[in-house]
Amino acid sequence: MADILKVGRKGELVLPRQARTALGLREGDELVLTIEDDAILLKRKARRFAEYLETLGRKTPGRE
Repeated sequence: MADILKVGRKGELVLPRQARTALGLREGDELVLTIEDDAILLKRKARRFAEYLETLGRKTPGRE
């Protein structure tokens, strides 16, 4: 998915609905911003530590 965003007067960006839905983003969720060369990379910050471990491919006790 690719889209064009505009930077607002105060530096804010509005993520397209399709991107928010694809990542399961909700109001108040936090994103981690990383700059790599000339690119900006945004990743959803895990809501809980167990979710973070799952993104790494690790299983957490008591979860299937």
